[in-house]
Amino acid sequence: MKKLTRSILSLAVLTALLFAVACGGGGKKVELTEKGKLLTSISWKLDPSATLNGISSNLKDTTGIAAKIELKDDVKKIADFAAETVIFGVDKDDPSKLSYSRTMGEGFLSISILGFWNFNADESAIIMREWDKDAGKEKEPVTYKIIELTNEKLVLQKEGDSSPNIYFPKK
Repeated sequence: MKKLTRSILSLAVLTALLFAVACGGGGKKVELTEKGKLLTSISWKLDPSATLNGISSNLKDTTGIAAKIELKDDVKKIADFAAETVIFGVDKDDPSKLSYSRTMGEGFLSISILGFWNFNADESAIIMREWDKDAGKEKEPVTYKIIELTNEKLVLQKEGDSSPNIYFPKK
């Protein structure tokens, strides 16, 4: 009887251990800083109008040409519909990693891209690595400098680009 009890207990411990590892319980959970908590607490929606105005402002600074681009009516609705939403968070399958989701469009007409992210050493930039599901691996990392991060606005500038992307909390 003791052998049977010991065998059942060993099997239960082994099953629990395998279950924990299979569910991502094997790694150390990511501890977010205040900046990380702020970034992950909001679903960020790209504002096409503000982003275009940021581009035109940059154009004025470099060329002296001023242009105020304003999206209106149906064009604004279409641009807002197609604009991306970015959600940063701790990966649900592996809490030792940070993941993100970029969704372009809304509803059944949307396209989602998944990947992993982390801050650089001084948290002045986000390094994003898109997941290539066809190749089964991460693509080359892309770095976005954090120009502004508040609970009302996120401004990111892709490394090598001269114009920022401006996001607001998704409503």
